[in-house]
Amino acid sequence: ETVNAGAQKDADEGFVENKTVGAYIQEQVSLRERIFLTAALRGDDNSAFGKNFDFVLYPKFSTSWVVADESAPMAATWVNRLKLRAAWGQAGQQPDVFAALRTYEPAVGPDAVATLTPQNIGNADLKPEVGEELEVGFDGSFLNDRIEVQFTYYDQKRKDALISVPVKPSVGFPGFQWRNLGEVANSGIELGVNGDVRRGANWGLSLGLSFSANDNELVDLGGLPPQILQSMNYTTGWAHQLYVQGFPLGAIFLKKVVSADIQGTGADAVATNVMCEGGELVAGTTDLSRGGGATVPCDEAPHIFRGAPIPTKETSLTGNLTLFKNLQLFAQVDYMGGHTMINGTAAGAHLFFRNTREILERDDPILLGYESLGRDGINQGGLIDASFIRLRRISATYTVPSSLSARFGADRITISLSGHNLWTIWQATKEVFGYPVLDPEQRITQGTSTDPGGLSAYVQEAWTTIKRFQTTIRVSF
Repeated sequence: ETVNAGAQKDADEGFVENKTVGAYIQEQVSLRERIFLTAALRGDDNSAFGKNFDFVLYPKFSTSWVVADESAPMAATWVNRLKLRAAWGQAGQQPDVFAALRTYEPAVGPDAVATLTPQNIGNADLKPEVGEELEVGFDGSFLNDRIEVQFTYYDQKRKDALISVPVKPSVGFPGFQWRNLGEVANSGIELGVNGDVRRGANWGLSLGLSFSANDNELVDLGGLPPQILQSMNYTTGWAHQLYVQGFPLGAIFLKKVVSADIQGTGADAVATNVMCEGGELVAGTTDLSRGGGATVPCDEAPHIFRGAPIPTKETSLTGNLTLFKNLQLFAQVDYMGGHTMINGTAAGAHLFFRNTREILERDDPILLGYESLGRDGINQGGLIDASFIRLRRISATYTVPSSLSARFGADRITISLSGHNLWTIWQATKEVFGYPVLDPEQRITQGTSTDPGGLSAYVQEAWTTIKRFQTTIRVSF
């Protein structure tokens, strides 16, 4: 054991640094200035590693082929530039500075005697989370450079993933222990296309499209049962986000009411015969399911996978209009989708504060069904498909004629006006049980001790995305 109360105090006061000792070597080979091969090796030793782990190596290899420089028939006349590329490599994410150390903190004992109390259990075997990624793709320019295309397919695996595991009370230490467990997989594509619709002396127009799609899965959890990301133990009905093998990170599991009857009227109305979606249980769990089964009474129903907070698809469209060489008008529209969030403001208004029209009128059997579940049904009052399309930015940029700039002793002067997040063009969920969803982009993005990746699906009383207007003047001398 390492008694490290002093080190912890120094860290709190900003005196302790995370130290890394590393070595790096790289070699690049070129064949006829068309084929490029690169190999590299990096080694790290970090003070955040456990004392039983010393050194880690990260290799990488990449190759590219500039096809457009080859003679026909390898290169076509309509191809201006074309490069094929592939790469494989590893990289690491270090643990938090004190995650590996067993620490104690000072406390006052009986009769005002100074003593120490357990603070962090540590892990002497803690090592970095290692990511391994394969990428293949191409970059090209076609039709007299009017169209540019970039495409990438990636397949990434993160091994020895850093997962916080609750410490058993019998151990005598509070909180969580960071451990290297399991494997996380990410795969997807990224596509970018930019094209000049018109090139003219008086005006020109260019359009751009970027698209990405991602699929992530917790492949292996190292033999552990589902781990809690948000809320209390899921068996008590409080947890709604978990790490579950075979599901996306931050998977949301909630019971799903599919039917109910209403008994009574007005303030006396209650839900009866409440039925929930059933389904086969996920291996190694007691009440988690993908759903799709026959309806069952809700007290017998499993918690159903309802989605994850990580967007699976993102698209951006841009347009740039140039008028008389000096004025540029720009617009950008973004789409984000394939993810689920819990609007805690709506959920709380319906089933905690009980001050919404729908819960007071008591005529929606599904909402009353969730009310009958008690604390196990609160979050469903704010469950939303968080997909949206937003006008992200519009701007106008004027370049002052050089003759006028010279009067101020400047080589170039530009004036820009821009507006950001001005309009939500479409959103998948406008209301939930009659309660308006003001902004589906609201979310918690900061990491916490139990949510290091900012995977929280729960948002309550957060600011909507800020509309912003900006004026910029740039002067070059």
